[in-house]
Amino acid sequence: MQEIHHYDIVVIGSGPAGEKAALQASKLKKQVALIDKSPHLGGASLHTGTIPSK
Repeated sequence: MQEIHHYDIVVIGSGPAGEKAALQASKLKKQVALIDKSPHLGGASLHTGTIPSK
């Protein structure tokens, strides 16, 4: 049997904005689920070496 989890906020993507949103919600005592296709936090730019041009 699968467990059922209840969250106040679900954040999709662990890039800079997603990580910040999840941390801020956690500081407000919210139950947060952070979903990303990668097992590592930080978004694609951090792990693939992409350097923003702007």
